[in-house]
Amino acid sequence: MNVEFENINLIKQISNDMQLLKKLLQDTTTKRWLSVKELAIYLSYSKDRIYKIKDTTFIEGIHFFKKSGKILFDRVAIDEWVISKETTNEINQSRRQVVDNILSSIKKI
Repeated sequence: MNVEFENINLIKQISNDMQLLKKLLQDTTTKRWLSVKELAIYLSYSKDRIYKIKDTTFIEGIHFFKKSGKILFDRVAIDEWVISKETTNEINQSRRQVVDNILSSIKKI
């Protein structure tokens, strides 16, 4: 049996590449807090689209938090938003309606 050793050095490179791929997969599936850029990649949206959704749909304190000037998105809440049937805008409108009803009833008293 004739073994060719010229490619044996590739084994180390292949191992390093596999470790890097493993880390990248773990980071994208287990990381909870995402930056705007990371969320854009995660959802396959542009960063501009993420900012627009943040301003019109996402709720601060649920979908994202502002810490030291940085916006951090909660991947768990974003995943729930993606699979939810009711949009966050509808939830916000429902909440506003409840508040308006409470305020109206208080004014009548």
